[in-house]
Amino acid sequence: LGLGGILADDMGLGKTIQTLAMLQKVKEDDQLVQTQSTSLIVMPTSLIYNWLTEAKKFTPKLKVLSHTGTYRNKDVANFANYDIVITTYGVTRVDIDELKNFYFNYIILDESQNIKNPSSKSFKAVRSLKSKHKLVLSGTPVENSVGDLWSQLTFLNPGLLGTQAFFNEEYVQAIEKRKDEEKARKL
Repeated sequence: LGLGGILADDMGLGKTIQTLAMLQKVKEDDQLVQTQSTSLIVMPTSLIYNWLTEAKKFTPKLKVLSHTGTYRNKDVANFANYDIVITTYGVTRVDIDELKNFYFNYIILDESQNIKNPSSKSFKAVRSLKSKHKLVLSGTPVENSVGDLWSQLTFLNPGLLGTQAFFNEEYVQAIEKRKDEEKARKL
């Protein structure tokens, strides 16, 4: 359907492994039709090592590039040599002028609540990236407010929840202030 997806599951239940398994399947399918596709995974810095370790352990045939560090190669044409490029929200903000010139197969945001503030540089940076598919992963898609969902779902499926002002009035105010259970069910 061309819709982005959200994998919202408690911490420790395997979002990383499920995502890697999906990307392995994508690679296998791409090999059948002889296409190469590179996916980007954006995450907090603290998760880089975990993703690299899990990829090596569970999907060793996937070629993974860690696009991090001071001396990283900013030539995005190099990404085409890899199945997965992993980077951080901070590097994405800094390198956005280069990153937005590459068309990814998947853009995956881990700990996607990091973009909950739609006026943040991180949100604006990931919104300008281009891909065929989008996926967000989070153990806590709603950290503080129902409003946290708007930016994550707007990244995935622009326009699905309307404008931020509409969403705030229609859902955030109704659910949080007026305790409207029907609106909560509808959302």
